[in-house]
Amino acid sequence: MTSDNDRISRLRKSTTLVFSMVALLGLAVAGPIHAQSEAGEIRGTAEVIDADILRFGGQRVILWGIDAPERPQTCRLNGELWGCYDVAFRQLQLLAGRGEVVCRFVSDPDPFGRHFGVCESGGEDLNAEMVRAGLALAYVEQTDAYMGPMAEAIGAGVGLWQPGVQFEEPWEFRRRESQGGLR
Repeated sequence: MTSDNDRISRLRKSTTLVFSMVALLGLAVAGPIHAQSEAGEIRGTAEVIDADILRFGGQRVILWGIDAPERPQTCRLNGELWGCYDVAFRQLQLLAGRGEVVCRFVSDPDPFGRHFGVCESGGEDLNAEMVRAGLALAYVEQTDAYMGPMAEAIGAGVGLWQPGVQFEEPWEFRRRESQGGLR
């Protein structure tokens, strides 16, 4: 007889294997990630590695002034579990996948050498678009520049602001769940 823990363990291993294979296939189809770095900015093909973090080759860029749900974070929609992280992650993939991404660095790198940036693709501010879609919050500890797009999302009732959604602010979740509260 198989225990629930054994089933969960096998499911996690299978899921990890499937996602690894999909990621490898995606890299094979997309080809290498090209990036150019100039003083104060980086541009090229961006890989989305978190709901608010991009990677250009070996350089990670955290989207400045916004904060999206964390991978282990859960949200509820009408009392049911809702994959708010997954939805936010996919939205950033759509936005960054439109073509070349240009990130202007803001602030000093974090303790891990990751830069903070305001990123654009096709003339759109990806940071603002994530907030406007209601899939990231304005992170006023860094800037209040995205309060307007957040007010738009709240008014439109989209993403995290749709009726029936319960969520915890990502920075509060991180402070409680991760050492040092870093992304």
